[in-house]
Amino acid sequence: MRIIAGTLKGRRLEGPAPGDLRIRPTSDRAREALFSILQTRPPGAFLDLFAGTGAVGLEAWSRGHDPVTCVERAPHALARLRKNARGTGVRILACGAEDLGFDAFQGLDLIFGDPPYSEAAALLEALAPRLRSWLAPGGLLVWEGEARSVLAAPAGFHEDGRRVYGAAAFHFLRPSP
Repeated sequence: MRIIAGTLKGRRLEGPAPGDLRIRPTSDRAREALFSILQTRPPGAFLDLFAGTGAVGLEAWSRGHDPVTCVERAPHALARLRKNARGTGVRILACGAEDLGFDAFQGLDLIFGDPPYSEAAALLEALAPRLRSWLAPGGLLVWEGEARSVLAAPAGFHEDGRRVYGAAAFHFLRPSP
């Protein structure tokens, strides 16, 4: 894994140990496609939920998003995330997304969520009211799920597109008026 563009372009990231299926990093190809879609948006405040190795949050920081916060609670993932984020301005919160309150953030331009695929729909539904409250007007939520699964937009959001890259699907969700 590596950073694809920006100030950290080419920087290698520590991925999961061989055979460790507890962390499922977003592939370089999928990240490149995601940020190609997002490049039309000005970089701003970015939140990476279920950050794992931090590849998406670090890519955002490298491309000029600021501030960038990565949220991860699993100790095995946190160790890699901390190592990968060394020397950057990325803030790391060692907790679960579910532990964050409505007042945890405000004015976020972009929220990226990549939960375990088996929990993607339930976590999106449970977190949706908080996620909506964290977004700035015109903000965007990108939720990653399994490509073969259907993910309905939760109350307070409408889907603004879906893109599939291998086993992953990115759902682009905007707050409903």
